[in-house]
Amino acid sequence: MSKKGIRKLPVFLVPLGALVLAIPLFFSSLDNQVFDLFLRAIPSLTEDDSVVVLTLDDDSIKYGGGFPFPRDVMADVTVLLREIGVEALVFDLNYLDPSPERLNPDYAAAIFSQYLDDGFGRIDEAAVQVIDGFSGGIIKSGEAETIKNEFLGINRSVRRELEGSIAYLTRDVDEYFGKALAFTDNSWLTLTMIKQENLFSDINSAAANTDESFLENTFALKNIIPRNDRRTPQAAGVMPAISTLLFRAKGAGFVNADPDKDGYRRRIDLLIKYQDHYYGHLALAALNKTLDINEIEVSDSAITLKNALVNNIRKDIAIPRAQDGSVLLKYPKKSFYDYRVVSLLECIQYTAIEPVLAQNLALMDESGFFAFWDDGENPREAYARAEDLKNNVSNREQWLDHRKIFFEKTAAFLSGSYEDAIKESVKEDKELSEYVTTIFRAAKEQFSRMLLIRENLQTLSGAFCIIGSDATSMSDTGLITFEEQYPNVGTYAVLANMILSGEFLDDAPKALSFGIAVVLCFILSFFIVHLDTGEAMAAGILTLLLCAFLFVLFFIITKIYIGMVYPLVSMGLAFLSMTGIKFISTSREKSFLRMAFSRYLSPAVIGEIINDPSKLNLGGEKREISAVFTDIQGFSTISEQLDPTHLVTLLNVYLTEMSDIILKNRGTIDKYEGDAIIAFFGAPLYQADHAASACYSAIGIKKAEKELNKKIREENLSPSPLYTRVGINTGDMVVGNMGTVDKMNYTIMGNAVNLAARLEGVNKQYHTGGILISEYTKNQAGEDFLYRSLDQVRVVGINTPVRLYELLGVRAEAKKDSLVILSEWEKAMLFFENQQYRKAAFLFRALAEKNPGDQTAKFYESRCIQYLKNPPPPDWDGVHNLSQK
Repeated sequence: MSKKGIRKLPVFLVPLGALVLAIPLFFSSLDNQVFDLFLRAIPSLTEDDSVVVLTLDDDSIKYGGGFPFPRDVMADVTVLLREIGVEALVFDLNYLDPSPERLNPDYAAAIFSQYLDDGFGRIDEAAVQVIDGFSGGIIKSGEAETIKNEFLGINRSVRRELEGSIAYLTRDVDEYFGKALAFTDNSWLTLTMIKQENLFSDINSAAANTDESFLENTFALKNIIPRNDRRTPQAAGVMPAISTLLFRAKGAGFVNADPDKDGYRRRIDLLIKYQDHYYGHLALAALNKTLDINEIEVSDSAITLKNALVNNIRKDIAIPRAQDGSVLLKYPKKSFYDYRVVSLLECIQYTAIEPVLAQNLALMDESGFFAFWDDGENPREAYARAEDLKNNVSNREQWLDHRKIFFEKTAAFLSGSYEDAIKESVKEDKELSEYVTTIFRAAKEQFSRMLLIRENLQTLSGAFCIIGSDATSMSDTGLITFEEQYPNVGTYAVLANMILSGEFLDDAPKALSFGIAVVLCFILSFFIVHLDTGEAMAAGILTLLLCAFLFVLFFIITKIYIGMVYPLVSMGLAFLSMTGIKFISTSREKSFLRMAFSRYLSPAVIGEIINDPSKLNLGGEKREISAVFTDIQGFSTISEQLDPTHLVTLLNVYLTEMSDIILKNRGTIDKYEGDAIIAFFGAPLYQADHAASACYSAIGIKKAEKELNKKIREENLSPSPLYTRVGINTGDMVVGNMGTVDKMNYTIMGNAVNLAARLEGVNKQYHTGGILISEYTKNQAGEDFLYRSLDQVRVVGINTPVRLYELLGVRAEAKKDSLVILSEWEKAMLFFENQQYRKAAFLFRALAEKNPGDQTAKFYESRCIQYLKNPPPPDWDGVHNLSQK
């Protein structure tokens, strides 16, 4: 099929077929995977120092009492964090079921132990009286029945009292935790929004008891302003934390975060509607309060937090919504444990240490240690006062003040002189003295550890803390771009950091990807049809790479992901199909052309024609190339002395040798005119170093000439040695097919060609070593060669002056003496052109004496002598007009 035939193909069918074949990609997860790769190309998420993840790790759970984690311990941790100054506590822990009651350690240690002491004390006292009465004869045998009944009555009385007090040995840990939540007033709990398909499943049965009016009035966002919102998903039900806790929390938000179909968690819903009310994601629900957001404007394209207070600056935060209404997560490019993560272990240890310290303070008080205290309320009393205040939410600030007083007084008591004073008072009692030392040592160690933990926790003051689990036993992990076992609690920190930093991601509609694919497929197919096979291959590959690069660049700049899989795959299919069709047809065409012209044209020209058959047409193109003209000096005299057969043999030997050198340097032989060779470099194939290649060829010709003359002399091929003159010029020339439709020649034309031809002849006027080049060639060839400058001239037929240079050889092969002589030559030429002919003549004479064969130096010496006798006119421009060709 001809190229013309290719252009007649229904070009629209190939891209259309590619578009249809690639449609299934719209329903695959490939774009999600490419999106994951794109995330690696953008800067990591900026993390705010105030966002901290507090983890229930394996050590925390083990130390705190195992799994499920005791809620009374979490209550104490919550109070501790409030005391430290945490601004918000966001619980990524689902408290969906009531917790069983647990031993009340305070009651067991204080009141119940007193009941035991009193009850058994009464029994002991009664038993002693009975035994003493019988042994002393006070009680008679006839009174035994009465005494027995009284003793049993005491036993029954003590038993009833103990049975009544045992009921108080356990406590409702949910109530205890709820009071802690109410007291701290900075905690947010979880809601689980139920999809329609899960509404009646057993796992969500707790939702049936949900107080929906309470949820609506308390946790539904009141500052929502919908703006034609059609993308917020609807829930069929809500499963909240148990009411004992939920009613006491500061707020609540949902924790739904479904992964994509391939298992990766890339997005979350920031809002979900339930019964026409908006509920916020857990992180948003907490930030809504802490950032004092005035309004939340919701549209299909964005969720805008109006007038949010971030770092003491009021601003609107526009959160773009993906096409499904979700928010794409911009995970930091690092492991979860490189976030700002703090284990709860020290908090849990603290809550275990403080009650023991309180017991030791109670022992000190009961042992009379505080009799030595002289600063008002003692540490035990300060601790008890603070504990009493904790039972009333309205006393929160007073509680904080009394906690400070407790620590100040405890520090003063344990670190002051009180221990020495107490030990001094009991120094006579060694056992008691050791007791004082032991209890003080224990209290100091406990208090020191508490202070150290509090100091470590000071970094959490003012923090937005998310409490969640990363324990192996709870398996609350997911798959994200940067980590395979990612603790899901990190998602809340990521979302909070995105909102605080204002760094978000977005995606474009699939329709945009489709439109891009359609346009690019048809454009690419159109260009492939009108390009050669090689160009088409390069253009197709470059277009695909460029498109991929532009997709990445667009994402880096805008943070908007445009699905690139469908456009690139459909383009690739169109490219391969069109290229295949083109390759088959052009291969046939090339084979025909190669066979037809291989006997008439050089391989380079054939290659150019195969690449572009239009070059068979008459005409040419303007291109910068280097033209080379060679001629054998006095060849007419030589030819007169040889018969035709020997003359042809000599020419064939000479032309073959010199032509091979030109072809080896990637030159093109234009034609032979008798003994002359006309060649050029830089066409038909482009050569950036065409001038240098021409120079290397000329030097090679002169070197080959010496060896050829030895052969000619040995075989008696010529009556005299051959001497080749070479002229080289570089410039814009017209190159192409010249002639008629039936008879054409691939050749060069133009003034630059004529100048090269003139330079070949000018060699004899300057008596050069054989190679004369123009300043244009010298400038293009570069510094790899040795040149010596000659005159500025106007040659016959060309009015523009040009500087002439004699090409001497390759600089890397030059001897040091040659470089010195060349330097002396340039000095002589400087004197000559400055019309200091006497100095110039002296230097030229010296150069000729050093090299008697240097006819050019002798030529310039004679010219200097001539100008000394007959100076040029004062208005002479320094350009020599050459009258001979």
